[in-house]
Amino acid sequence: MVMPRFRPIKIAKSLPVMTLALGSLPSIARADLARQHQSFDRLVLPGGRAAMLGGAYTALSNDPSGLFYNPAGIVQGTQNQVSLNTWSTNRSEVVFKEAVKGQDFTETSNTLFGGFAGGVFHKKWITLGYVIATLDKRNINQDDYFYDISNEDGQARDFTRIHQESNSYDLFGASVAFSLGKSWSIGLASFYYDRSIEAMDYQQVTFNGGQVLVQESKVRVSNQGFHGNAGIQYRGDSVSLGASVRVGEPVLNKGSLNFNSVTHAVANTVPDVVNYTSDDYEVDTEIIPTIYRLGLAFHPAPGFLVSTDLSYSAPVAVDNGSPDRLGTWNYALGLETGFTNWRLMLGVFTNNSTFPEIQGDGTNQTAHLDYLGKTIGTSIITKSFDLHLGFVRQDGRGTAQIVAGTTANQRVEATTENILLSWTFKL
Repeated sequence: MVMPRFRPIKIAKSLPVMTLALGSLPSIARADLARQHQSFDRLVLPGGRAAMLGGAYTALSNDPSGLFYNPAGIVQGTQNQVSLNTWSTNRSEVVFKEAVKGQDFTETSNTLFGGFAGGVFHKKWITLGYVIATLDKRNINQDDYFYDISNEDGQARDFTRIHQESNSYDLFGASVAFSLGKSWSIGLASFYYDRSIEAMDYQQVTFNGGQVLVQESKVRVSNQGFHGNAGIQYRGDSVSLGASVRVGEPVLNKGSLNFNSVTHAVANTVPDVVNYTSDDYEVDTEIIPTIYRLGLAFHPAPGFLVSTDLSYSAPVAVDNGSPDRLGTWNYALGLETGFTNWRLMLGVFTNNSTFPEIQGDGTNQTAHLDYLGKTIGTSIITKSFDLHLGFVRQDGRGTAQIVAGTTANQRVEATTENILLSWTFKL
């Protein structure tokens, strides 16, 4: 599908930003959507204990959340389990520094949603598991007004941008794991995912001289497909090792696009109107890189554990107009200490973008953000259930080109915060 293109609108030459985001329809439609696809694999960490350890769970994975990290680990549990967890708050903020006239663009989201429900069931040398999960759900808003940008004739005087976006990412799946003697196990898991995104972007420029330009785009995107996860694990008396690989295949990518542009070249004249509608908008295809995980855990005593993960997201060549995904490394480190019925858990992890760094000579490039995450949590452990309560915060830094049609870059600062409450019932 060929997208129509529109002439960029210039702002005052004295400003570092020379062109507002009104010049290229693909940029308007996709600038924010692209960031929501799987550029970040760990914006939300599944599980209770797993999340509190910063996702350093590949060598452990002995509860239902293990299906995400290493399905071989669910063999190691001694009891049937059912887990429920919820994100009682999920707050995110992305700030594009000094985007126009030295002022910021700020996108915020505050949502509540369930994390996942899952279970594992043991039968001699075979263990079965299932999960039903929501891994992301956000309602993003940005509403900024800029007045008196320039008083030069023909230049932009006032600028308005309103961006609203709602997205969700749900999946369900099942797994089977096999015990290979006392210490070794292997496992397979398969998931079906459903991602949906709805976005509206409204922008208006009023020029000195009375000219007005209004552009509005509305996009709906739906993605469905499959993930597969396979792993192997060794569990010794004081050391555990785990390795897993995740692959994915999109099955259905569909969407619709509506674009309207109204230009008053001279005040009080008949406007120039452009309307564009498509029910076959497939630009935002789901991108699923292959991810390899390797984990090591040291647990010399019941009240002490150190675990670490190293993961690699393989590069992906993309043919839908968005950037290729880069090969990206991430690490996680978790610590657990305490007593028989109470544990304290701490974690640190990276969540690096698979998008390339912004290049100074390009335009309309996708934002690149690298996150550093920290976790803290506590657990109450009884014979019949485990209760986890924790907090996850990620801080991101990077660069962006939120203003289309220009080589000007903006610093980006981002924060996500989650409060987690999780129960695991032992049957």
